[in-house]
Amino acid sequence: MLDLHTCTQCGRCDRACPAWATNKPLSPQQLTTDLRDQLNSNDTTGSVIDDEVLWSCTTCTACVTVCPLGVSPLEMITDMRRHLVGEGQLRGSPATALQKVQRSGNPWGLPAEDRLNWREGLEVPTVDENPDFELLYWVGCAAAYDRRTQKIARAVVQLLARAGINFAVLGPEERCSGDFARRMGDEFLFQELAAGNIATLDRHGLAAPSSRRRIITHCPHCLNSLVNDYPQFGGHYEVLHHSQYLAALVKEGKLEVGEKAARQITFHDPCYLARARNVTEQPRQLVQISGNLVEMKRQRQQTSCCGAGGGRMWFDDGPDQRVGASRVTEALQTGAETVAVSCPFCLTMMTDGVAAEATGVDVKDIAELLLEAVTAERNETASNRS
Repeated sequence: MLDLHTCTQCGRCDRACPAWATNKPLSPQQLTTDLRDQLNSNDTTGSVIDDEVLWSCTTCTACVTVCPLGVSPLEMITDMRRHLVGEGQLRGSPATALQKVQRSGNPWGLPAEDRLNWREGLEVPTVDENPDFELLYWVGCAAAYDRRTQKIARAVVQLLARAGINFAVLGPEERCSGDFARRMGDEFLFQELAAGNIATLDRHGLAAPSSRRRIITHCPHCLNSLVNDYPQFGGHYEVLHHSQYLAALVKEGKLEVGEKAARQITFHDPCYLARARNVTEQPRQLVQISGNLVEMKRQRQQTSCCGAGGGRMWFDDGPDQRVGASRVTEALQTGAETVAVSCPFCLTMMTDGVAAEATGVDVKDIAELLLEAVTAERNETASNRS
């Protein structure tokens, strides 16, 4: 009630909303005022907010960040999505993705025993194969099952190996973190996933603060669940984004890099990393190792959403309907040869968007770029020795 009556209708939330900017029916301001008017009318009948308004949200938190009075349309949207899911009002591909997570532990619906297929040809121990590990790499569903995203995981483990890090992965024991299930409104499924993952992590000695073992993940959405959601259910862990951990390895001299390439690189800040975790500098440090950083106009906490968050990854939007279309245009306008990302969802959306423009611009995760820089250093050293 306080939130609804606090809104001054300044319009900041609408101007920041990526859904509103791409003509989706969601207006955070209108949603708030419509609910306020309904509350004041004392009329509990009829529909106030259309379903499509709620499903348009990418949960990017832009509206929350810019509101000078702390109103959160996002929390209202998530709560109302829970009602729709409970009433069976979600259908199509997003509902199918949730069903696959329920059955198989991942939105691709693939078996758990396939979770390690991405490590073919690499030495990547599981927690059972290396019970004395010091660092757990949370791979996530996308890197386990999506062929393009698997390259991120392969780059990360090669960097960890070269730095001499004692690490392991959960393999078949890992399940979806549940982040997108919670943001989509399937709270029951999220809590089921969280309970299972917490039990697994605790069984392997990762519970903080007693454990010295840490977790890294390249997925800001998994990071968000592990850090912000899981403590609500007793899961407390020390978790870092891979950009933070890899930047520290470079700073400590555990990863030696070659001479910086002359290419121009622009970096896209993921919403769940820049806004939710305020991690903006470490990814840029890694990008600047690989080339010359060319910033987009909207950056850091003022970044623009790729369009995949809040479960929108699983909606069948056409190229001209995607929330992240303007972000792709902004990236290409920098004239950069490479678009760097640090989120598997951003990788997918930016890659698709850039490909639709037929520009020849590469889209790569920062771990892939760092691996190239480390490999270049090794090749240079070997050449000098010969």
